[in-house]
Amino acid sequence: MKKVLIIGPYITNIGGVSIHISRLMHLLKGDFEFDFIDESRQRSEGVYNIRSLNPFPYIKKLISADIVHIHSGISILRLFHIIVCLLLFKKTIVTVHRDINIEKRKKLTRFFLRRCSKIILVNQVSYDFVTENYKKSNCFLIPAFLPPILENEPELPSEVKMWIGNCRSQHGFLLSANASYLAINNGQDLYGLDMCIDAVEKLNDKGNAQIFLIFVVADTLKNAPLLQKYKKDIEARNLQNHILIWEGGLSFIRLIQQSDVVLRTTNTDGDALTIRESLFFNKPVIASDVVSRPEGTIVFKTRNLDSLVEAIAKTLNGNTQGKSTITVPNYKQIYTDIYNSCLLYTSDAADE
Repeated sequence: MKKVLIIGPYITNIGGVSIHISRLMHLLKGDFEFDFIDESRQRSEGVYNIRSLNPFPYIKKLISADIVHIHSGISILRLFHIIVCLLLFKKTIVTVHRDINIEKRKKLTRFFLRRCSKIILVNQVSYDFVTENYKKSNCFLIPAFLPPILENEPELPSEVKMWIGNCRSQHGFLLSANASYLAINNGQDLYGLDMCIDAVEKLNDKGNAQIFLIFVVADTLKNAPLLQKYKKDIEARNLQNHILIWEGGLSFIRLIQQSDVVLRTTNTDGDALTIRESLFFNKPVIASDVVSRPEGTIVFKTRNLDSLVEAIAKTLNGNTQGKSTITVPNYKQIYTDIYNSCLLYTSDAADE
């Protein structure tokens, strides 16, 4: 059985990339043997973490692998891994889980990506950038979505269940959204928590229905002052009974199942798992138009509060065609074919 070395955030960590990796390993567990190099700040017992700065296990794992599959979100780390793999003549696959165009070293990234065995891009803009004047046979446009493993999804915390119960007892509508961590991009809240707060206030002021929101912030250590600012803002507006900021991890899959509408209010994006998971469960999902969205998504104008409020109101009133169940491709066959073709790959240098 061929050994695949995965490099990225370990599967016990919170975030879309670690979820994707977990599902990928589960999907292919009978066909490939998996090893791991963890890049996360929070270390997992028994798993080698690159932040230990011990190079010997790192090199040993690379040498023993038949395929190295890089999922790094930090561009400089991704480049480092690629260069080391090239020096060791390793068969290398790189999945880029974001829009390459927002990275500072995008041309350098493209240069080195083209020297890998295979490249997987999760959105069209990144695919177009990487494949410009380059052979497309080595590049794959594949959404980051993989079907969830429902038996592995934990129940929602009791506090969240009670909060949802309170929403339902008032015949309210439940919105949900999430963020890996709070961040500022181009001087704006990347995940749009500020817009979600404004939208809930504006919708409830109309008095037609009770609107509730659960916004999950997985990592509260990053930008903690901004989180505290939002919490104080919610209290100052007397919205604490309508907005719950859940700090830490939970099964967002379970929350999607309980929600009336899912929001994705980002001002930049890759291929958001949140959107595809919502569509998979036939839930209306409203997302910014900052990138092309999957069919069935209800879009609003990025960073436009009136557009967001209008989209939510219309969706709750049933005036949109928002639900669309994803037709799930045979991802096991897709990734098996990529891995097997990688093993057969012979570099003939990048055609630029």
